[in-house]
Amino acid sequence: MKYIKSYPAAGQLKLMLAAFVMALLCLQGCKKYFDPPFVNEEQQQIIKKQRKVLLVVIDGATGTDIKTIAPPKITAMLANSKYSWDALADFIPSDAGTWKNIMTGVGVGKHGIEDDTFEVPSGGDGHEHDATTSYPTLIERLQASGKIRRSAGITTWAPLNNKMFVYADYPIKVATDAEVKDSALVKLKGLSNDLVIVNFGDVLKAGTTFGFSPNVPQYKEAVLKTDGYIGEMLDAIKGRKTYAAEEWLVIVTSNHGGTGTGYGEISNRTRDRNIFSLYYSANFKGKEIVPPVAIDGVKFTEGAITAKLAGTNADLYNLGSTGSYTIEFRLRIYAFGTQNSTIFFKSNSPANSNPGWWFIHNGSNGTWRFVVRRGPTGGANKTLTSADLGAAAPPKMVTDKWYTLAAKIYMEGTKRMMIIYQDGVKASAPMDITGEDIVSPAELFAGWKSGFGNNTNQSVSNIRIWNTALPDSKILEDACADGVSPTDAYYNNLIGYWPCNDGLAEFVNYSPQAKGKDLILTGNYVWDFLEKPVCATAPSPILPGQFALRNTDITSQIFYWFGVTIDAKWKLDGQVFLSSFESEFIK
Repeated sequence: MKYIKSYPAAGQLKLMLAAFVMALLCLQGCKKYFDPPFVNEEQQQIIKKQRKVLLVVIDGATGTDIKTIAPPKITAMLANSKYSWDALADFIPSDAGTWKNIMTGVGVGKHGIEDDTFEVPSGGDGHEHDATTSYPTLIERLQASGKIRRSAGITTWAPLNNKMFVYADYPIKVATDAEVKDSALVKLKGLSNDLVIVNFGDVLKAGTTFGFSPNVPQYKEAVLKTDGYIGEMLDAIKGRKTYAAEEWLVIVTSNHGGTGTGYGEISNRTRDRNIFSLYYSANFKGKEIVPPVAIDGVKFTEGAITAKLAGTNADLYNLGSTGSYTIEFRLRIYAFGTQNSTIFFKSNSPANSNPGWWFIHNGSNGTWRFVVRRGPTGGANKTLTSADLGAAAPPKMVTDKWYTLAAKIYMEGTKRMMIIYQDGVKASAPMDITGEDIVSPAELFAGWKSGFGNNTNQSVSNIRIWNTALPDSKILEDACADGVSPTDAYYNNLIGYWPCNDGLAEFVNYSPQAKGKDLILTGNYVWDFLEKPVCATAPSPILPGQFALRNTDITSQIFYWFGVTIDAKWKLDGQVFLSSFESEFIK
């Protein structure tokens, strides 16, 4: 017989379930302990606020001048800002070039714009078309990321509007700074406008017309008027109905500074590159970012990195069989290589049988040598070593300090002599080189040369070649000098002058007698921020936590604020620093 299991009907199930619940309630009523007091716990909900950015760029506002003028609205922002009065514009402070920095996050060494046209000079590095297309604006990248809804760019300068702001949803060209402000106020009221870029030009006009100085009434007045416009824009942001649900990053900066009534000259680079940068948000704690005393430079840190001038263009730097010369440069060693690691030279084969001259390391013991060899077939090497003086020799070089090395060739009666110096002090006895014709078809090199031991990791800076024998007092003075001024008594003897801090694809030769004789950088070089060359006996000027704000950093900060991941393929020069302060504004 087949047995079939029977199941209660649906109505019976409901009755059974109800009875079970009642029994359970009765059991709870019979508990012998007290329940804890009732607490009304509200569900914690993290609400992510809408992030927005206002970027204000005041053309021509020199950083130290703004600090002196102390405009009230900007000054009031400092309590909630990360800021610097000594931030840096680009190596060549042009209007279009510095705006390209701001809008792309790369410097002139990559984008190639050196004037006010937003066009790469023809006959440059051969990448005229690449430079204007390879580095999209921050607006384009943000739109592609989907992190923003609408953007606006407002200016009185038509080229900026046509070349950079054209990618915004609202590229706006107006006639006056007052209209720039009025248009900005309108856009700041729009709920979907997540990025508003505002450009003021009156400060630049005042500087180029009357002078870049806080003591010039017209310049100061233009700064204060622009400051008032910034105050109105901040009030507009805080007056938004949605302000409580938003997080605003307000960046106020300048594109470059100025000296006298101009900017962009190598002799005025300090003030021309001096800008201010202010990053404001309601939750930020005030902090001034003080940069180290430093320069821009290149580290020759791998075998293929060098800077060189082709031999066909380098005959000026043969030392010949007559005449006097002085060669000076700064050297900073990061890690020693081995014997014969090259420094600065004009020879196809330093330390071997080729003619020319060269500065080279004696291994890793901190000593160095200067060698000349006659051409064209070569003779015996004539060598001076920094250890030649024994107990009277200069201190051996160590890593992470700047030194000034020099060699001088001079006449003593009918004899031609040479001698070397370290930090302006004689490092050898004189050597007779009479009759040596120091001529080589080789390139002029700084850095690496294959076949001569392991490359020392080092930087070379402030290279100067003179066609005269400088007095010992001058060589000592040069050891601590920042550069060469046109007022220098020996300026007309300067046949080669490479500051090596240009940020370009080459070390530019600023000698008035050697235009175009630049040292071209090769290999996987990277421009870096280096401790400023000072006398080797001076203490290091870099303190922990110091860094410099640059206009190329602005793009990276904006990407960070909107949560855009920066792709290494973009090759941005700017660095994100706001992430170091996340504890202040990420709750």
